[in-house]
Amino acid sequence: MKRAHAAAMAVVLWGSAALAGPMETKGRIESVTVYRGQALVTRMVEAAGGAGGLAEVVVTDLPTRVLGGSLYAEGVGGSQIRSVQFRTRPAAQDVRAEVRALDEQILKLSDDLAAANAAVQRLADRRAYLEKMENFVAPTAQVELTRGVLNAETLTTLAQFAFKQREEIGVASLEASRRVREVQQALELKSREREKLTAGSARTVNEAVVFVSTQGGPANFRIRYLVDQATWSPSYNARAEDQGGLSLEYFASVTQLSGEDWTGVKLELSTATPALVANAPDLLPMTVALGRAEGQQQQQALGEGAYRELKEELSRKQRDAEIRRSNEKGTGGGGGRADDASGSGDFALNILAGQGQLLDLVATNVPGKKDGSGPAKPGSEEGLSVTYRIEGSTTLPSRDDRQLIQIAAIPMKAQRSKLASPVLTQYVYDQATMVNDGSLVLLAGPVTAYSGGSFVGHGVLPTVATGQTFTLGLGIDSSLRSGKELTGKAESIQGGNKVLELTYQLTIENFGSEAKKVRLADRLPKGSGDDVRVVLVRSSVDPIKEQGGKDKKDGLLAWEIEVPAQAVGAKAATVEYTFRLEYDKQMQIVTEGVR
Repeated sequence: MKRAHAAAMAVVLWGSAALAGPMETKGRIESVTVYRGQALVTRMVEAAGGAGGLAEVVVTDLPTRVLGGSLYAEGVGGSQIRSVQFRTRPAAQDVRAEVRALDEQILKLSDDLAAANAAVQRLADRRAYLEKMENFVAPTAQVELTRGVLNAETLTTLAQFAFKQREEIGVASLEASRRVREVQQALELKSREREKLTAGSARTVNEAVVFVSTQGGPANFRIRYLVDQATWSPSYNARAEDQGGLSLEYFASVTQLSGEDWTGVKLELSTATPALVANAPDLLPMTVALGRAEGQQQQQALGEGAYRELKEELSRKQRDAEIRRSNEKGTGGGGGRADDASGSGDFALNILAGQGQLLDLVATNVPGKKDGSGPAKPGSEEGLSVTYRIEGSTTLPSRDDRQLIQIAAIPMKAQRSKLASPVLTQYVYDQATMVNDGSLVLLAGPVTAYSGGSFVGHGVLPTVATGQTFTLGLGIDSSLRSGKELTGKAESIQGGNKVLELTYQLTIENFGSEAKKVRLADRLPKGSGDDVRVVLVRSSVDPIKEQGGKDKKDGLLAWEIEVPAQAVGAKAATVEYTFRLEYDKQMQIVTEGVR
């Protein structure tokens, strides 16, 4: 019994020695990976080892937007993590330095406002006293005047004193009122700044309590945690050079309102979903049953286009559920029932997947896979996961605006061309066709285009994979102008059909001093079935053949023409073509729109 008691006492004494005086440190933010809507922050913590080989380290100043369930730690240099706990505790004042600075300014301005109001009150009291004195002097002077003993010199002195006092009080009151107004405006401004800065936050301190087995050495470890209110989006600057090349500057517009500043960090940008869950979600059985349908109206509506919209909405919800699942501490399957906390994320994924499968069962006229293409649209980022590592160190303060970071500057060989579509616009546009022969996937984003050092306009770049060809617009060529005119129309009846022949003339005018090659594009009407036949009868210039022949099938035509310098008016370059349209004479042509 004595030995057991001694052993117990030794454990207590060792534990109290090991846990006495927990060390507090902020650590150092080492790296950040910014996702779409969240960011993964890594802090390096270096602390002295604890007595008995166990240290309790409190990592303070975790940001206001930290997701507590995502917090985890890993030992460095032989240290082993025993446990990690996230906690919040109330604070006397806001923990952020910028908020505390604003609080000090607001307090000082409040004191200044009180002093200014006190000055106004003193002047009001002074004016009231002066009025009382004047009320006393006036009756006294009247009495002395009736008795014939008026002292004119004394009366004059009193009058001059009163006028001077009124003037001084008036000037001082004006200045005091101005001071009150200025301080009040400054106080309101600082209060609004604080309200914006602290929106959604409370006066609490977020901390991580980490128990580290040091094995006699320092307690070094890394902690990682997710924050929300952080995202990024791509953007580009395209700079066309006179020699025909093009430099594509790839930027990331980063917004972060996590509540902490990222100073001198290694930055990564990713389109992936932050995954802190090791286990795959459990796939649960899906049971269907028969019930009374509400008629065929719902199925018909789905068949008229709502199917794709509903599928896209369910896909968005499923991606959101995946993100929530990855942020749930302890998630990892375990049955996947709604009443099982460890499987709630799995249950939500199964429910959403079931809704998608049910939609496939009840929808009519479901669009299938065409021409060997996948379900994703061209240029879509669906399923695409890329990560960009920014060279050097990056600083990103927590603030409510977009901060631009350059990912890369990519020189490219560009094939320059000019495109005219007179059926749409009279303007002729410059464009550059390039191949993404680098190692970076270019995500869809806005483009700011420059040519010859001058801004020429805005555009949009679709998602471009490595090795893929893409085209960028470089603005309007103001020296060129295009036009389209109907020059002839003939109608006839052949059997039971009506035949129309229409002739159009396309023109390109060149007001410049150099000849230019232009790609001229136009279109023929396209029949939705065999009941309308459309045939190109003749063309003054042979149309170019597009790769794959899809344009001809869709009624799209293109020509490559050389436009001489000063080709204006009658000298303009022209293309004239005629097409025939034949259909049942009992019917009439209507449009189904463009696709």
